[in-house]
Formats: sequence, structure tokens, C-alpha cells
Amino acid sequence: MEVENGGLLVPHYVVGVLGSFYGRLFPCNTVHFFHSSYCLMWLSQVPQGLESEQGVPLNKGNISIAENSQPQVVKAYQEQHRRDFSTFLKSRYVELSIGRRMVLTFLGRKNKHPANDELSYLYGLLAEALNAMVSQGIISEDKVDTFNLPIYGASMQEVKSVIGVEGSFDVEKAESNWDPFDDSDNVLNGKNVASTLQAVMEPLISHHFGDAILHELFSLVADNITARHLLKDKCNYTVLVFALRRKA
Repeated sequence: MEVENGGLLVPHYVVGVLGSFYGRLFPCNTVHFFHSSYCLMWLSQVPQGLESEQGVPLNKGNISIAENSQPQVVKAYQEQHRRDFSTFLKSRYVELSIGRRMVLTFLGRKNKHPANDELSYLYGLLAEALNAMVSQGIISEDKVDTFNLPIYGASMQEVKSVIGVEGSFDVEKAESNWDPFDDSDNVLNGKNVASTLQAVMEPLISHHFGDAILHELFSLVADNITARHLLKDKCNYTVLVFALRRKA
């Protein structure tokens, strides 16, 4: 850092803090600036309410919000996001000094309905690969029906609404950008996107399904992405960026 900055290195500490960012991490009024980088699309848990009173999965065949997801499923994800993001804002408000700021960068969506975005489409291809392995007898249908991702791509309007209701921060700037992942070779691109997806999702999948299916699963995902997803779009995802200032 001294080489990169020409010797103008500001004294600082680097520390790892054990705990969830959906809760308190630092002492009161001690932090000058927060930057949350690609975290807030993750929920603190899989939403409750994804089963009927009789224990029947309501999101059967899907692993996140899909076009055929029941309204109860969509509502459960939206409510979990609202609670988690409100808790995040409350916690950071206490930890920031008065007037200090934070920048939030995370994956979201541009469309009104949560199922009509690139992330949901990609997770749909992952679900399709899992269901193909069910038809081949590699994994059980029940395993897929009880697997849901703790992730939600919020819209700009949803995020602004939670910030306004919670009331601890002023929005100084809000932007919605594209995050491109492109390659002239569609086969290579499909493998790259599948590998990136595996790097993110592998712990969750291994915990629920075991390690044995990983290679075959993400090979199927790469084929699905190459065959159809890349013909539809070049894997561009909506990135929301918020600059917030703590109110007095």
C-alpha cells in the first residue's frame, strides 16, 4: 500500500470481527465509514413460511423465487429481506458517528416482480439441473423441494422504502448499474459463469446434498447456461449502489 500510494499511507487497523452483519459488530459511535460490498442480497436465513401447515413445500421444484412460485413464497422472501435490511440499518446507525456515511453495493433487480430478473433466471437453471438429477435417480425429489436459497435481489424502490420507513439515514445517492460478464466464446463463458456460481453456492449445496453431486451438477449448469441463457442475454446483472448519511 505504501508503494501504491507513494508513501502517503494513512494509519489504519485491519480486523476480522466474528458475527453477522445483520446485528451489532462494533462499539457505539466509533465508525467513520462503512462499505458493504456484495453482501446485502444474502438473507440472514431461509425465509420461514415456505411450507404449508401440513409441512408440504410450497416452492416445489424451485430453489428461489421463480415465475411459478406461489404468492406466499414471494411474500416470505420479501418480508425476510425487509426485516434483515432494517436490522442492518439499525445496527450500523448505532455504530456510526453522527453525520458519517456508508456505501452499500449489492445485487438487485430492475423489474417489478422478483422472478423477472437475471439472477432468478440463473438460479432457475441451477434448479433445472437439480431436477434433471432427480429424474436420473441421483438425488431425491424431496431434497430439491426442501432446498431454498437465502438470497433476494431487491428493487431500487424496495430498498428506498425500507430506508425511509426505518428512518435512520438520508439517501445521498442511489444508482442502478449493469455488472457485465461477457466473453466471445459462449462455451467458455458458460463454464466461467457456472464456476462462479459454484464458488458462491457450493457450501450451501454440499451441506444439503453432499459433495458427490458437485461436479456433475455444475457441468449440467454450464451446459444449460451455454445452450440457453447466453442466447437470451450476456449475463448482465443489476447492481444497486447506495450512498447513505447517518442522521443526527
